[in-house]
This record gives sequence, C-alpha cells and structure tokens, in this order.
Amino acid sequence: MDVKLDEEGNQVYVAVDGFGVYAAPAPHRFIRVEVVNSADFSRRPAAPGSLLTVLGGRLVRARAGLQDVPVLHATDAEIPDSGSVRGVRELRQLALELARGRLTLTVPLAEVSPAIFVDREGTALLLDAASGVLLDGQNPARPGARVQILATGLGKVSPPWPTGAAAPLSEPPSVSAKVQAWLDQSPIEVTRATLAPGYVGFYLVEVQLPPIVNGGAGELYLEAGGSQSNHVRIDLAQ
Repeated sequence: MDVKLDEEGNQVYVAVDGFGVYAAPAPHRFIRVEVVNSADFSRRPAAPGSLLTVLGGRLVRARAGLQDVPVLHATDAEIPDSGSVRGVRELRQLALELARGRLTLTVPLAEVSPAIFVDREGTALLLDAASGVLLDGQNPARPGARVQILATGLGKVSPPWPTGAAAPLSEPPSVSAKVQAWLDQSPIEVTRATLAPGYVGFYLVEVQLPPIVNGGAGELYLEAGGSQSNHVRIDLAQ
C-alpha cells in the first residue's frame, strides 16, 4: 500500500495490505558505509558506551584510536551493535575493517547522547517495571506505574564498567550524568538510571508516571547533559 524511508534514510518501511508494516535496512545503504546509532538508526553523536550500527558491509574489526571497539554481532546484510570506547572522549576517528576492505570514518563524539531503543516497526522498548511486560497498544502503561526505558548513549557510569562486558545482574553501575524524563512536555520523576542488567551497551532508565494521565498516545523522551533523545510514543491507559 505504501513505501517510505525514515527521516535519516536508513530504513525503509513497507505497508502491506492485510499484514501490517514491515521495516528493513534501506537497499541504498549497502552501497556506502555509514555508522548510525543502534537505538533509532539516527546520525546523532556517539557517547562513551554507546551502541553503534555499521551499515554497508560485514564488519570484521573496529578501532577507535589505539583501542579495539568490541563488535557484538556482524552479518553480511547489516552490522548491528558495535560498542564505542567507554571513557575515551577526544577520539572521533573510527577505523573499520570490513570484509570488502578498510576505511576510516569520522564519528561525532559527545559526553552524552541519549537515544531510546525502538524496534523495526518504530515501537519504543518500554517495559512495565512491576511485571516486565513490554508496553504497547495492547498493554498500555497505567497511571502511577513505574516504566522502564531501554536506552543508549548515557555516557559514563559509576563505578566504571568495561566496554563490551554485560552489566551485572545485581547493583548495576549508575549513570553519572543527570537524567531527566518528559511526558507530553511535562517532567516526570526518574527513579533510577543504570546500565541494563545483563546487557551490553544498554542503559535502563526507570520513571514514575503521574497518578493522572491523559489516556491514549503520549510522547516520551529523555534528556541528559542538555541533549534530548528521540521522542517516542507511549500508550497510556485511562
């Protein structure tokens, strides 16, 4: 029924009558190598500990300066999730070794560069903190509930944690930067911001929804160090 590129031109969305909306990497992105944010495929700056995706060829190795960048997964079609170097702030050159050759790209780097993870259909990865259930149109967030947001790009943590290692399941390191959350342009309480237990490069931000919210689709985003994340949809119950 319809075909559309996302704003960055990295993904193509296809609406199929009777089946729904599907997404895939845009074919033209395999002609030229690009590094994008793994959370939303945007070209926002990287931050220490960010997850990056390399489009355009199978990644063999990546280096930032003299340090190896952990490659978490690689395929011939797309290369998701190569972690940036935690704690290195001055480096902006990312040397990539691909199956088809080598090249060096300039990647903007910031102290923090928050981004909320969305899936291929554009649904934000939001969880009900009490049940662990993924929130969507079928399972909306309840007023007064605690919501967990999966994000990347929140920068340094305390105590420091090695790049490429899964965060501990108990007492994960806390985000050093002040993290704020906004629902429909109004601030909401952030109850914690840590590395996501058991994950690499993921951060978990937990927020407390107000006791009274407008039912339906709301707009949620994070802010850290003066930088805003992508604005995502959150479905809210009455």
